[in-house]
Amino acid sequence: MNVEVMLYVYGFVCVSMIVFNVVYNLLLKRSEPRLERRCRRLREKIEPQLARLRDGGAVEPGHLILLQRKLSHVKNLIAFDRILGARNGEIREPWEAEYVRCFQPVLLSLAMAYEKQSTVNAAYFSYFLSRYMEEKHMPIHSLQDILLEYVRRDNLYCQVNALQALYRFGSAEHILSALLIQDGGGVFLHEKILTEGLLTFTGDHSELVRLLWDNLDRFSEHTQLAVSNYIRFQTGELCGEMLGVLQDEKRGKELRLSAIRYFGRYFYEPAREPLLALASLRDPEQWEYVTVSVSALSRYPGERTVAVLKQALHSANWYVRFDAAASLEALRVDIAELTDILAGNDRYAREMLQYRMESGRMRKAGG
Repeated sequence: MNVEVMLYVYGFVCVSMIVFNVVYNLLLKRSEPRLERRCRRLREKIEPQLARLRDGGAVEPGHLILLQRKLSHVKNLIAFDRILGARNGEIREPWEAEYVRCFQPVLLSLAMAYEKQSTVNAAYFSYFLSRYMEEKHMPIHSLQDILLEYVRRDNLYCQVNALQALYRFGSAEHILSALLIQDGGGVFLHEKILTEGLLTFTGDHSELVRLLWDNLDRFSEHTQLAVSNYIRFQTGELCGEMLGVLQDEKRGKELRLSAIRYFGRYFYEPAREPLLALASLRDPEQWEYVTVSVSALSRYPGERTVAVLKQALHSANWYVRFDAAASLEALRVDIAELTDILAGNDRYAREMLQYRMESGRMRKAGG
């Protein structure tokens, strides 16, 4: 009886999903003609202004007032975005770029209007802003303060789009404020999204790096990891600070692993001994530290490094063996130094090393 009930419930769920998809597609088809009509009406207003710019004139002030009124409605904003998006797919002419520059003053009033609207509308406006707002590199601008309010909303898309717009301003202070707001909110933002967003920052990265590092302990471990990864991709000038994180056992595991990866990207001699010590750990529960450390050692040639990597080939963990073999290959260790592994009794170490050597030969041969 219970199986039959489950089958009925499963069938009901499947039918409900089919009905939802059908209704949703019908609604989309009904709304598409309306959107096209909106696009046509807006295009009739935009084309004369583009013609004026093409002839060396200027956009009429009345047109900007019209945009301010029309675009405060999200459906018109969607239509406007579609028109501009179609042009973005082509090589933008100088007068088209000038048109985008001319409607920049309208964005502030629109930001204030959408701040009072629903979260969905605010999220879409943030997306629009991240696409069409010019890079300003200004530490003081009213629009940035409004965007910080958008970041406070408990909506993933609104936060991500508002952050994208703030990255275009290039103000390190506002990025710090936005990250602190987001970090203290109830919406989870994956560290990859935060890291990739920070890399698009248009201002002074060295200033942003220093500001975020100085305030690192104000963030949760999750955001600390995103900041650490951003710094790893951006600069090699914080080796001393990263070494401190690596050696601080009170830090979270993921943050320490990120510090190890930092030294796998940037050579730093004082980090050699800590890396060798971590790569030599025998506790199976510490396998992540061992794996990342043996990978980072590919940038630290030397007899002790080779000895530790060869020992790591005997690990019971596949990932440790794989990264150890990869590091030996990257260091171009002479095959004579690996004879004891290739002729030894440890089948798993031998096969992993042979696999990496064979893969290397195939890559060189273009296989």
